[in-house]
Amino acid sequence: MKKHIFILLSVFVVSCSQTPKKSTENPQFFGEFLYLSDAAVLNTGTEIYGVIIDEKMQELHNLCTPIKRDNYDMIYVYIKGTIEDNPAEEGWDKLIRITDIDSLVNPSDKSIIKPNN
Repeated sequence: MKKHIFILLSVFVVSCSQTPKKSTENPQFFGEFLYLSDAAVLNTGTEIYGVIIDEKMQELHNLCTPIKRDNYDMIYVYIKGTIEDNPAEEGWDKLIRITDIDSLVNPSDKSIIKPNN
């Protein structure tokens, strides 16, 4: 009996000490995205980031445009990206470079749009 308890206790201790590894290389973000002519932002609710205007940002903007109700409508998006310090004096302190677009939330009916499917 003592042997069984010792084995169960050992298994429990070993399983508790193994924490899942989170990838910080390409973190996920959820927030409101808006792009207006020369500036893009992502508001996560706790942080506001500038979004680097590149091909991936343009792709996200093109996906958001048909579901926007007006030019100033912010669209909820799930993206992956990397955080970079803003080298310029103007703008947000932190910038996101989008690496992958997971999905968007249609503001009209709250449906999830998966662009890669």
